[in-house]
Amino acid sequence: MELRAGATINSTMAQSILENKMRSAIFTFALVTLGVGLFVAKATAGDRQNDIAVLTEKKVTVWPRLYAARDADGLEEFLADGFKVLEPEGAVRTKAEEIAWLKSTPPNDAQSDFLFTIEDIIFATDDIAVVYGHGDSTRETEDGRPCHHNYWSTNTFIRQDGTWKPVFSHISGVTCAPLE
Repeated sequence: MELRAGATINSTMAQSILENKMRSAIFTFALVTLGVGLFVAKATAGDRQNDIAVLTEKKVTVWPRLYAARDADGLEEFLADGFKVLEPEGAVRTKAEEIAWLKSTPPNDAQSDFLFTIEDIIFATDDIAVVYGHGDSTRETEDGRPCHHNYWSTNTFIRQDGTWKPVFSHISGVTCAPLE
């Protein structure tokens, strides 16, 4: 958007411009990540099935277990160097900030029913995979009523020294619908 000399924009317009730029950046990242895979040789079916099993275990079991146990040392080892998470409201946290947050947050027994459901795993290359799906659990609203908590996430894993590690996570669509 081009402005003439002396023109101004209001905060709503500025927010809209910022949101559009963020959506564009995320879309571009996704296209580049997925597009790279079109030009890379395919792994053997056996290797790919093993990768899918490992990534599924890491996303569905290991990652949630680290958060539930508040295992900051385990999370430090689990996440790739350079890890970042893009929060629903647009804030970006680094690996160090995520670990500090985990250390400072008390355990929440209400999340013991947490379940992450993988919708798909997309391989951009033999060493880059995008895992996306949704998490569901029972939590409490701010006023203490039980609610069904749901969110969507897209997680980019990279293989470093033979080990799959998350390098980026994007969380969106967070809801907490009160239970009747």
